[in-house]
Amino acid sequence: VTVLDEILKGEPDEELQKRAVFALSQSNSPRAGEILRDFAKRRDADAELRGEAIFWLGQRNRGENSAFLRELFPSLESDELRDKVIFSVAQRRAPENASWLLERAKDRRLSPQIRKSALFWASQNGGATVADLAAIYDNSNGDRELREQVIFALSQRRNDTAAVDKLLAIARSEEDRELRRQALFWLGQSRDPRAAAALEEIINKPL
Repeated sequence: VTVLDEILKGEPDEELQKRAVFALSQSNSPRAGEILRDFAKRRDADAELRGEAIFWLGQRNRGENSAFLRELFPSLESDELRDKVIFSVAQRRAPENASWLLERAKDRRLSPQIRKSALFWASQNGGATVADLAAIYDNSNGDRELREQVIFALSQRRNDTAAVDKLLAIARSEEDRELRRQALFWLGQSRDPRAAAALEEIINKPL
């Protein structure tokens, strides 16, 4: 571990550094995790290699790594690294991680792509309720990509009547025809009898 640390600190060969990052990720030594965390913070290091360190920290599935990554996120200078953190945090299912991902999805200061990624993983980890998803949709300021992700997340709540209700509301009142089409598609996959009745109503509605 000491030798690997020295490679990351002083070796100019990026391929060798990449191998050192991987080797550290396979070690159960607490010191190895500490070295990876220190490397992930280094702004003078290659961004791709920092991304590798962030990825492997997520694979180590330890609470201290998740806490570190959540704290690291605001200081990162690129969406590529932020997305790595989103993914890595999502690998450890824990209430604090799910809550953090949801907060990132709601954060309008972040790029649409990062919010979309955070929303996907928050939904997958059970951190987003239907009420949360509906609020994100309604406050998205016309961000189609984010709204598309909300519609998909709602469609995965197949047995949740509140999710069907929101999809029905989108299908009936959304001004964006593409978003309405997506909501209608997922309603067509639903077994909720209200969905079938609503589809018939929409189809038969006079133009």
